[in-house]
Amino acid sequence: MSPVTLYKRQKQILDFISQYIQVNGHSPTLQEIADSMELSSLATVHEHIQALEKKGVIKKYEGSVRGIEILDKTFNSSLSAVELPLVGFIAAGEPIEANENPLATVTVSSDIVSKTKRCFVLQVKGDSMIDMGIFDGDH
Repeated sequence: MSPVTLYKRQKQILDFISQYIQVNGHSPTLQEIADSMELSSLATVHEHIQALEKKGVIKKYEGSVRGIEILDKTFNSSLSAVELPLVGFIAAGEPIEANENPLATVTVSSDIVSKTKRCFVLQVKGDSMIDMGIFDGDH
């Protein structure tokens, strides 16, 4: 991949996202990005996120409040990450039985993973928790 040219504000936002993920184990919301950059408009943040996505540096998952993933490894190489098995779904509504055979893996910050306990990922199915910011398809 050829080097990507970022404007100063794009680099600041990308650095904030990377640091936030490293500390919290998940990406920030657009409001948290706006607050950290002292921007009063979410539209401005959205424009920067779109520009970073267009440059192939990040991916924004629609419908997910914290759905920003850093794609360009040169910007998050300092992050320690592990892959956890996605073993099934968790109901935001009717109960669903978990599957012991991994369906896929999900990469997460190693900071949020227990060193002593078995960890895994479930995917949300349903929309009964939308008011809490948990959406269908979230991990």
